[in-house]
Formats: sequence, structure tokens, C-alpha cells
Amino acid sequence: MEAVLSLLADEGYARLTTAAVAKRAGVSTATLYRRWPSKRELLLAAAGQIGEAEAADVDTGTVEGDLRALLAHKRSVLFGRIGATLVALVGESAHDRELAAIVRASILDPTREHLEAILYRAAGRGEAVTADAASAAHLVVGTVLARVAFADGGGGHDDLLPDSDVTLLIQAITGDANREPTNDQTGRR
Repeated sequence: MEAVLSLLADEGYARLTTAAVAKRAGVSTATLYRRWPSKRELLLAAAGQIGEAEAADVDTGTVEGDLRALLAHKRSVLFGRIGATLVALVGESAHDRELAAIVRASILDPTREHLEAILYRAAGRGEAVTADAASAAHLVVGTVLARVAFADGGGGHDDLLPDSDVTLLIQAITGDANREPTNDQTGRR
């Protein structure tokens, strides 16, 4: 999987071949085919590995704190090679329905599920939110993908999802344009 992820990040989907993966991994193509019999199987496994990096749900006690924790996790997981791999997969999925379903199940669906839990808890606490989980998931994943795809390469970890983006995402999801920005990951003002 390391070879697949690095090749996708370095070369993109179009140049990913099982021969290139085998060479980078230092194994024979026969060895590779025993476990992953096709390029599609390799992509499925790569998308699955990205999906496995999803964090367990965190309950900070506030919708803002929960959203900040989720976004901080996205920032750390999708920084670097994993984010570049995801952009390559998403780019190709526009032309491949099966790959799009794989990416959706590995990336978008887990994000939506986390947001559903966050919004459900917020409603239970009486906190107002205006976005539905599906729309919020598209906003979050789209923002992260845009930041990864258009990065200038010189930025650091925090440039993937800067505080200004986090604040805007929280405002969009909660519907509170007057929300004061917070200074830490817990959601305290």
C-alpha cells in the first residue's frame, strides 16, 4: 500500500500500473497479483486505507468543539501524501463510476457519518445548526480537497485547513455568521 500511495501522489492515477507498484514495493508482479489481482483492487485498498484513518467520534460537549476536533483530524490525516493520493483518486473518479463509489464509501460517507453524530448531539443539547450532514460533508471534503489540490507546496501542516477555513466551515454548518472565533481546539472562546 505504501507503494500505491506514493505512486499515486508522485505520478497520478494515469501512470499507476501494477508493474510500477511491484517495482516500487520491491516485489514481483506475481506476488502483487496474489493479493490484488487488478489495478482496481489496488485502488480499492488504497481508498480503504485512507478511510481507515478516519478518527473515532469525539464528543467535546459543544458543536463547535466537535467540529474543530473533526477538522483538526482531517488536517492531520490528509496532509502530505495521503491528501495528494486522495486528490488523484477524486480526479479520476469523475470519469469512473466504480472508483467514485469507492472514494465516496471511503472518504465522503465516513465524514458524513461523523457529522451526523455531531449534529445529532448538538440537537440533543439544544444547539442550533442549519446544515444537514450530507451537505456539511461535501463542504468539509471539498474544502480539504481544494486546499490539497491547489497547495503551492511550500505550506505546512496548518495550511491544509487554516483557521480561517475552519471558522467559515463552522459558520456554514451551524448557521451562525456572528460566531466569535475560538483560540483552541476545544471550542472555547
